[in-house]
Amino acid sequence: MRDFYRILLALLISLTAFQATAQLTENSPYSRFGLGDLYPTGSIRNIGMAGVGVASPNLEYINFLNPALLTTNRRLNLDTTFKYTMFEGALYGVGRSISDGTLKQQSKSVNFQYLNIAFPISNRWTTSISLNPYSNMSYDYYNNVGFDTSGIAVSTSNIGTGGVYTLNFANGVDLTKNFSAGLTASYVFGSTNEDYFTQLTSLDLSVQDQKYGIHQRTSYSGFNFKPGLAYRNVLKAATKEEEEHIYYNLGATYDFSAGLTSRREQVRQIKTDKDALSEDSTISNVKMNAVLPSKLSVGFSIDKPVDWSIGVDFTYLSYSKYKNFDAGIDNFKNGYKIALGGEYKLKGQEVMKMPILRAGFAYQKTPFFFNGTQLNDFSVSIGGSIPVGRKDARYKSKPLSRLNVALVAGQRGTTNDGLIRDRYFQVYLSFQTIDKWFERRRIE
Repeated sequence: MRDFYRILLALLISLTAFQATAQLTENSPYSRFGLGDLYPTGSIRNIGMAGVGVASPNLEYINFLNPALLTTNRRLNLDTTFKYTMFEGALYGVGRSISDGTLKQQSKSVNFQYLNIAFPISNRWTTSISLNPYSNMSYDYYNNVGFDTSGIAVSTSNIGTGGVYTLNFANGVDLTKNFSAGLTASYVFGSTNEDYFTQLTSLDLSVQDQKYGIHQRTSYSGFNFKPGLAYRNVLKAATKEEEEHIYYNLGATYDFSAGLTSRREQVRQIKTDKDALSEDSTISNVKMNAVLPSKLSVGFSIDKPVDWSIGVDFTYLSYSKYKNFDAGIDNFKNGYKIALGGEYKLKGQEVMKMPILRAGFAYQKTPFFFNGTQLNDFSVSIGGSIPVGRKDARYKSKPLSRLNVALVAGQRGTTNDGLIRDRYFQVYLSFQTIDKWFERRRIE
């Protein structure tokens, strides 16, 4: 339990340090559409392999890409007397360089990525609870017009912030020796805020500058469900008793088109040049049923437990039933992503103490569609895990806590056809521990 508090403290210190040094205003121009940019849904382990994980089990990490693979973690309990709990918390930082071919702007930010805890209920059943961001809206546009003959300058601004989160309750169960199934139930919630303002500035110092505009807040809440299946079997049997078999794995998940209760309030506001509110009045308050896009993911992998793994995932994102206030279907098309990645554990006498290296490549046809062009996204990923802390000498099978990191570099869009090129560099950091949190005390 002490490891848990150490991890929380480390996360808070890391977040404070990032906030002290980073500009926390990310400008992601395509996040103004729909619910914003969609976050990757996997763990830092998965992100280090370009997002691969739908069919990539690993007994040392929580897999919440596919709930059916949660049962893999129970195999860690080599001594069935103890039931270990896994906990992981993560942060995410990004630097962006956006360009329209003429102008260029850079920005950076740091954000919460996820908190996740998984614990075995029985030898065949594992449960996980997690908090994850689903989408992020962060953009700002400014347009300045110089002073005209009347001595008045006009500038406009369009700023969006906020995002949507999911609180997830996942369960995985072994149906047979080779088959497992799982279900993730998610509560989706959050809000976005958008400001559309025009500012009038006068050369006459006796005239107070004013900002006139609309503040728009859109809130979301609802439930979503994701079932998953996994199959695992021996591909090549080990020739020596002390060696592991080589396995092949198949996996699939499906995110349903979730219906959300959505409410949008628009307020007309007048502000001073110091952003002090001088007048506001509500002009509309509308409720509707929004619908998230559905997502189908399938994967295949080959692995030798504890040593190495390589896999490929394919994801299809369907916007055919997507519905929101002003996200017209004209700006969205069905998209897909294909990712290839793997991991390798360095050799050593104590297997659990050795670092792990990861890498991957992904290509995505994003759902964004502008000026007759559907945006592409190319990215490469590298990552790794380093054991930290001391091993509890009383329990020989207990692994160390780990520091996990993933680095992603990519490009979305181009400067052709009046579009914006978005080059990004992402850093993911997580702390993970495995401990006996729910051990029943016994007096002998």
